[in-house]
Amino acid sequence: MNVYGIHSSSWIRSRSRSRSRSRSRVSKVGWWLGLVAVAAFGCASRPSHLPDGSGPELVIESVEPETVLPGTWIRITGRGFVDENAGSLTVLLERGGGASWMISPERIDDEQVEFRVDQVLFSALGGPGVFQGTLKVRADYPGGASQVAETSAVWSLEQSLEPALEHLSAAVGQVVVYLGTEVEALGSGFLLRGEGVTELRLSGTFAPADTQDEFPVEGNLIVLDAASRERLVGPIPASGFGIQPGVFSGDIIPVNLHEGGQEVAGGGLVGVTIELGPTLLNRMEPSEASRGQWIDIYGRGFVSGSATVVIRIEGTFTDGQGQVTQLQGNDALQIVPEVISGDHMRYVLRVNPDGQGGVQGFGATPGVLRGSATPEVYYGADYEEGIPLQGDLEFTVLPQKQVVYISYLPGFTDALRDFGLRNVEDMIRGRIFEMVTRDYADVNVEFRTVRPTDFIEYAAIEVGGRDPNGRDLLGLDNTMGKDIGNVYFDDVVGGLNADSRESGTYAFGGVFVSSYLLFSPGHPDHMPIASPRFDEIFGPFMPDMGGTKVEAGEYPGGARAEQIGLAVHALGSMVGNTISHEIGHTLGLAAGPPDQFHNIPPAVNRIMDAGADRPFEERAEIDDDVPTTWTMENLEYLLEYLPL
Repeated sequence: MNVYGIHSSSWIRSRSRSRSRSRSRVSKVGWWLGLVAVAAFGCASRPSHLPDGSGPELVIESVEPETVLPGTWIRITGRGFVDENAGSLTVLLERGGGASWMISPERIDDEQVEFRVDQVLFSALGGPGVFQGTLKVRADYPGGASQVAETSAVWSLEQSLEPALEHLSAAVGQVVVYLGTEVEALGSGFLLRGEGVTELRLSGTFAPADTQDEFPVEGNLIVLDAASRERLVGPIPASGFGIQPGVFSGDIIPVNLHEGGQEVAGGGLVGVTIELGPTLLNRMEPSEASRGQWIDIYGRGFVSGSATVVIRIEGTFTDGQGQVTQLQGNDALQIVPEVISGDHMRYVLRVNPDGQGGVQGFGATPGVLRGSATPEVYYGADYEEGIPLQGDLEFTVLPQKQVVYISYLPGFTDALRDFGLRNVEDMIRGRIFEMVTRDYADVNVEFRTVRPTDFIEYAAIEVGGRDPNGRDLLGLDNTMGKDIGNVYFDDVVGGLNADSRESGTYAFGGVFVSSYLLFSPGHPDHMPIASPRFDEIFGPFMPDMGGTKVEAGEYPGGARAEQIGLAVHALGSMVGNTISHEIGHTLGLAAGPPDQFHNIPPAVNRIMDAGADRPFEERAEIDDDVPTTWTMENLEYLLEYLPL
């Protein structure tokens, strides 16, 4: 939490960008004045060009679907659909006789927009019946420029549809299907998003695999996502055949439940036989992980929605001190993974505060878990035990490791240009990484410059240019502050923290490299600890000081190599020092009472000293200055909560 300098508006750059999606609005109005019509043939439009080239080419390639119901979302595909920062989009429907409807569509991306046909618009277009007219898309740009693309539109307006089911992949051949298995239904008349839902209703009998009995099945449902009017796809839910392995025999009838409540049944599959297999575990990997890391679980029959899959582990857990905990019966370990697909689940080693300043849960204590792993499926009052993992499970819970992602923002590169060091950015980043890994070498903290994909819970710190708080801070931990015990692993030191803003403290966190310019005695807002050595090291390269920026290829073989090397070392050390300091706050430093954030008293070369107690030479680690270190109390704290 280093705080330096005073507000200087000339050193602050702010940007705001809002993203919003509004509902489609429709009004019956006349078309815009002064438009140049673009003739359209078939489904695709000819492109519309702006004379001054101020906007991207606007093209309509397709409009779907052709059959429209109350609630249908019309999808327009093309090019040049600008976002709200570059312009605005409007859709106009025109019918012969002068009727027209203006609509504000929802933009999906540069190539897709959509709008919804509600009951009012459906009736206005002539539904039920046929709409034949023109669809236009207009893009308006700042400054008054605009362009239009159009295409013909011929829609069949239907109040309801009768579905037909012709094929279900689960009912073909002698294939065994499982809960969560992805299936495909083919036919016609299926309802799309916004129109209602197409249900596949079962009628027949089900024979469980472990008995000779049969029981009736009536009204069980399989609901899949509509990919088109002719195709439904999705996983087999527990609401279809239940969760017991066995064989279903009977009929599958499609039923459309329209938005207004109307039900329309159609022709389906008669006399089908479908075998449902058991839920089973194949493997769990990796065989070792630490808090915040995920475990991939593979098998079959994994189902979500109204059903839950639990993994019950019975055996022992031996902690790092050799203490053994029995996990049997009611004391068995039960984990609830996230279902990714029918054959893949994922479980994250998460912990919870124990109410005493520590954490508890699977992942909080290092050790070895040994035993059996069995899948269990729960659905309402029903319970089914699946086939366990073959052989004994052996899984190692590693000591807690705090992963930290260093995120370099574009402002960081901008700041290097002010220093004249843009062309040695890679070397500066290398020095930063060297610094932070050295500072945390004795504890279980791992820094990365690529966003982690193996950990869900990790910290992030943003390294940028100017201080968005307008205070020329060097760095700021804008999270909850001092997290004693490092209870939270997913702090983000960066961006805007609304809680910090509401509490009256600075809201934007991160490392602000442009503020380092205030170490120059010649800066109009220089710090009290500004140093002439700053000008000596960076002045030869800073354009604002009359220096000459480092050119590409000048380092390490150029005539100024020694000077450049010192500048790289100094700036990289300063940034690395600040990262180590701010991450220290998120881990719970400085050691001491909750309201103590810095070392008391300060000393020479101590990472968690307050900003005013750390001169430029110490931060830059120059002039034979010894590397910065932790105090004994701070190191003991880190070793307690993050031992290697």
